[in-house]
Amino acid sequence: MKGFLVLLIYGFKKRLKDSFVIIYNVVYPIIIIGLLSYLTSNYFKGDRSFTSKHYYFIVLMPFFIFSNIITTAYAAKDENLSKTSYRFLIAPIDSFSIVLSKIISCSIVLWILNALLLVSGMFLLGINFENSIPKVLLIFFTENLMASAIGIYFGIRIKEFSILQGILSIPIAIFAVLGGCFFPVGSFGNIFEKVSYISPLMWINKGIISAIYDRNETILTYCILVTLLIGIIFSVAAVFSFKKEVFL
Repeated sequence: MKGFLVLLIYGFKKRLKDSFVIIYNVVYPIIIIGLLSYLTSNYFKGDRSFTSKHYYFIVLMPFFIFSNIITTAYAAKDENLSKTSYRFLIAPIDSFSIVLSKIISCSIVLWILNALLLVSGMFLLGINFENSIPKVLLIFFTENLMASAIGIYFGIRIKEFSILQGILSIPIAIFAVLGGCFFPVGSFGNIFEKVSYISPLMWINKGIISAIYDRNETILTYCILVTLLIGIIFSVAAVFSFKKEVFL
């Protein structure tokens, strides 16, 4: 247990000092949301309570969280990249402590950054989440847990990061398009809309929008449970798949 806590604190400090993680989860989303909101401002006319800035802020946040699969896959290879792998090979630390400390530290730090972005959006863009803030923050945490667990799992299983990035980027991009992260999918007809159901981002976005504007949290609750379950499954799979030799 002591080894786990030491690694967990080490993971927190490492993630909080990682400028790429901070820029990708706070600065970059603000730039992209602002750019897409400006370019599509004419497509969201009429109801001032739901503008392009509201739409892209809501649908792009889950996308950036989901994209953290690649970021956390990189975190799985920290020891190899920072030349500390031999220390872990000889240290009396079990696989459970090493893997879970990575998943939990990544999940919490990324979630904190997402919470900061959420608060920034509420004040800068005037987005009102009403009474849905607790559930929205919860889905952000469970999605981060899922993304971290999947990323760590594949980071452990696939040795070459360039190959790993190529493999993961394709489904993430497909899910983003089908999830309406770049444009609303409802305007493309029923067939395209039905195909979009395979995207987890579509359900998360739909759940958040329903909770905020329709006061219906049913879909969002299911999304929280499913992402939590997937996160647990991949966490267990990562623990059992891990061998210290992966750091070499």
